[in-house]
Amino acid sequence: MLKILKVSFFLVVGSYTILLLFSYLLSGRLDASIIGMWGLLIGFSLLIAALPFHKIVFFGGRGIMGAQSPEIPHDEHLHHKVYKEYEKERKAESPKTRQHQDVLSITGIAIILIAVFMV
Repeated sequence: MLKILKVSFFLVVGSYTILLLFSYLLSGRLDASIIGMWGLLIGFSLLIAALPFHKIVFFGGRGIMGAQSPEIPHDEHLHHKVYKEYEKERKAESPKTRQHQDVLSITGIAIILIAVFMV
Protein backbone atom coordinates (compact mmCIF):
# COMPACT_ATOMS: atom_id res chain seq x y z
CA MET A 1 0.00 0.00 0.00
CA LEU A 2 2.90 2.31 0.73
CA LYS A 3 4.25 1.78 -2.78
CA ILE A 4 0.85 2.69 -4.27
CA LEU A 5 0.75 5.89 -2.22
CA LYS A 6 4.32 6.81 -3.21
CA VAL A 7 3.60 6.33 -6.91
CA SER A 8 0.36 8.30 -6.56
CA PHE A 9 2.18 11.13 -4.80
CA PHE A 10 4.82 11.33 -7.50
CA LEU A 11 2.15 11.32 -10.22
CA VAL A 12 0.28 14.16 -8.52
CA VAL A 13 3.42 16.23 -8.02
CA GLY A 14 4.62 15.48 -11.54
CA SER A 15 1.33 16.39 -13.18
CA TYR A 16 1.08 19.68 -11.31
CA THR A 17 4.72 20.45 -12.11
CA ILE A 18 3.98 19.93 -15.79
CA LEU A 19 0.83 22.06 -15.50
CA LEU A 20 2.79 24.86 -13.83
CA LEU A 21 5.47 24.70 -16.49
CA PHE A 22 2.97 24.77 -19.38
CA SER A 23 1.01 27.59 -17.77
CA TYR A 24 4.15 29.67 -17.38
CA LEU A 25 5.41 28.92 -20.89
CA LEU A 26 2.09 29.63 -22.62
CA SER A 27 0.88 32.70 -20.75
CA GLY A 28 4.03 34.03 -19.09
CA ARG A 29 2.47 33.90 -15.63
CA LEU A 30 1.06 31.35 -13.21
CA ASP A 31 -2.73 31.49 -13.39
CA ALA A 32 -4.31 29.35 -10.67
CA SER A 33 -7.71 29.15 -12.36
CA ILE A 34 -6.25 27.75 -15.59
CA ILE A 35 -4.10 25.29 -13.65
CA GLY A 36 -7.13 24.25 -11.60
CA MET A 37 -9.26 23.81 -14.71
CA TRP A 38 -6.65 21.64 -16.40
CA GLY A 39 -6.13 19.79 -13.11
CA LEU A 40 -9.82 18.89 -13.06
CA LEU A 41 -9.55 17.63 -16.62
CA ILE A 42 -6.50 15.52 -15.83
CA GLY A 43 -8.08 14.18 -12.61
CA PHE A 44 -11.29 13.11 -14.32
CA SER A 45 -9.36 11.55 -17.19
CA LEU A 46 -7.32 9.52 -14.67
CA LEU A 47 -10.49 8.36 -12.94
CA ILE A 48 -11.98 7.34 -16.28
CA ALA A 49 -8.76 5.49 -17.11
CA ALA A 50 -9.14 3.49 -13.88
CA LEU A 51 -12.55 2.15 -14.93
CA PRO A 52 -12.69 -1.36 -16.38
CA PHE A 53 -14.62 -0.54 -19.57
CA HIS A 54 -14.95 -4.14 -20.69
CA LYS A 55 -16.94 -4.87 -17.54
CA ILE A 56 -19.10 -1.78 -17.97
CA VAL A 57 -19.96 -2.75 -21.53
CA PHE A 58 -20.51 -6.42 -20.75
CA PHE A 59 -22.47 -6.04 -17.51
CA GLY A 60 -23.99 -2.62 -18.15
CA GLY A 61 -27.24 -3.88 -19.62
CA ARG A 62 -30.15 -5.64 -18.07
CA GLY A 63 -27.98 -7.73 -15.74
CA ILE A 64 -27.10 -4.82 -13.51
CA MET A 65 -30.12 -2.57 -13.93
CA GLY A 66 -32.80 -5.31 -13.86
CA ALA A 67 -33.43 -5.16 -10.12
CA GLN A 68 -33.54 -1.36 -10.00
CA SER A 69 -35.73 -0.71 -13.01
CA PRO A 70 -39.50 -1.00 -12.42
CA GLU A 71 -40.16 -1.61 -16.14
CA ILE A 72 -37.92 -4.66 -16.44
CA PRO A 73 -38.75 -7.55 -14.09
CA HIS A 74 -36.19 -8.88 -11.68
CA ASP A 75 -34.15 -11.83 -13.01
CA GLU A 76 -32.27 -13.78 -10.33
CA HIS A 77 -30.70 -16.19 -12.79
CA LEU A 78 -29.10 -13.34 -14.71
CA HIS A 79 -27.79 -11.74 -11.52
CA HIS A 80 -26.29 -15.05 -10.44
CA LYS A 81 -24.64 -15.45 -13.86
CA VAL A 82 -23.20 -11.93 -13.67
CA TYR A 83 -21.86 -12.59 -10.17
CA LYS A 84 -20.21 -15.86 -11.26
CA GLU A 85 -18.59 -14.10 -14.23
CA TYR A 86 -17.35 -11.35 -11.91
CA GLU A 87 -15.83 -13.84 -9.48
CA LYS A 88 -14.18 -15.79 -12.32
CA GLU A 89 -12.66 -12.61 -13.77
CA ARG A 90 -11.55 -11.42 -10.35
CA LYS A 91 -9.63 -14.64 -9.73
CA ALA A 92 -8.05 -14.54 -13.19
CA GLU A 93 -7.19 -10.83 -12.95
CA SER A 94 -3.60 -10.13 -12.04
CA PRO A 95 -2.86 -8.12 -8.89
CA LYS A 96 -0.87 -5.65 -11.00
CA THR A 97 -4.05 -4.59 -12.82
CA ARG A 98 -5.74 -3.85 -9.51
CA GLN A 99 -2.67 -1.93 -8.34
CA HIS A 100 -2.71 0.20 -11.48
CA GLN A 101 -6.40 0.92 -10.98
CA ASP A 102 -5.73 1.86 -7.35
CA VAL A 103 -2.90 4.19 -8.33
CA LEU A 104 -4.98 5.88 -11.02
CA SER A 105 -7.95 6.25 -8.67
CA ILE A 106 -5.95 7.73 -5.81
CA THR A 107 -4.05 10.05 -8.15
CA GLY A 108 -7.23 11.20 -9.90
CA ILE A 109 -9.01 11.94 -6.63
CA ALA A 110 -6.01 13.83 -5.22
CA ILE A 111 -5.62 15.92 -8.38
CA ILE A 112 -9.34 16.75 -8.40
CA LEU A 113 -9.27 17.79 -4.73
CA ILE A 114 -6.29 20.08 -5.29
CA ALA A 115 -7.83 21.49 -8.46
CA VAL A 116 -11.12 22.29 -6.70
CA PHE A 117 -9.25 24.47 -4.23
CA MET A 118 -7.38 26.19 -7.05
CA VAL A 119 -10.45 27.09 -9.13
